[in-house]
Amino acid sequence: MDFDELQAAADLQWLVQCPALIASHQAYTFGAIEPSKPDWGAVKRFLDTKTAHRVGYYVEALVQALLESEASISELQHGLQIRREKETLGELDFLFQQDGKLHHLEVALKLYLCYPEGAENGSHFVGPNATDSFERKRDRLLGKQLPFGREFFPKIEKSQHAVKGMIFYHPSGEGRVPLPELLNPEHARGVWIRESELESLLARWPSHRSGRILKKPFWLAARGEELSVDEIEAATRHHFTKWDGPVYLAGFECGREGVRIFVMPECWPQER
Repeated sequence: MDFDELQAAADLQWLVQCPALIASHQAYTFGAIEPSKPDWGAVKRFLDTKTAHRVGYYVEALVQALLESEASISELQHGLQIRREKETLGELDFLFQQDGKLHHLEVALKLYLCYPEGAENGSHFVGPNATDSFERKRDRLLGKQLPFGREFFPKIEKSQHAVKGMIFYHPSGEGRVPLPELLNPEHARGVWIRESELESLLARWPSHRSGRILKKPFWLAARGEELSVDEIEAATRHHFTKWDGPVYLAGFECGREGVRIFVMPECWPQER
């Protein structure tokens, strides 16, 4: 996959500015991006791999580029596998020294849809892959991933997380269910609909609106070709004739992004 420095820089800026999804005392705050551009080596290497479509891995590569550019950080390790004899027990996203302290940092980008009826796992905040949920990620992160680092590296003084993302609400559903514990009330918001509701949603768009279809792994900053409302509808319809995964859209008005939209297949959230 070709590397685009402008895309990478925009994605990193989006990630830094996005509100934290999990509000806890262990949330990590990224420093300002240095005026000198980051070393994009980690991002370039990632885009050359077979997993270049994985949004989560792309986010890790962006964070690695940012951490490597911070002068106060040293001895940075990424994707540190913890092994016992021949068994892999787990992996730490990042381990580094900063201000004389050993830090463990877990990062993630999580996008959840508010589903008032509740998915099969009992959550009202579930991922495009409905086996994932906000509560599942929260509990695994705070109850397993962060303590796991200290178990094998007792000298860790700070165990932190940078979980960024958005919550998508159906036009009829926001406010119908309470927020789960530790979901940041100031989270970024979007909209989700089913394919059958696409025409109705687009019909309410003013004629001067446009949009972009976001492709993995570039689900952060919305760059690329702007499409008319008719072009968006045609491309989305065509997508669902071949695939049953979601279509992720960014809506623009007068050149500015106004809304993020997940268009989901009719069968969601049931397993396909």
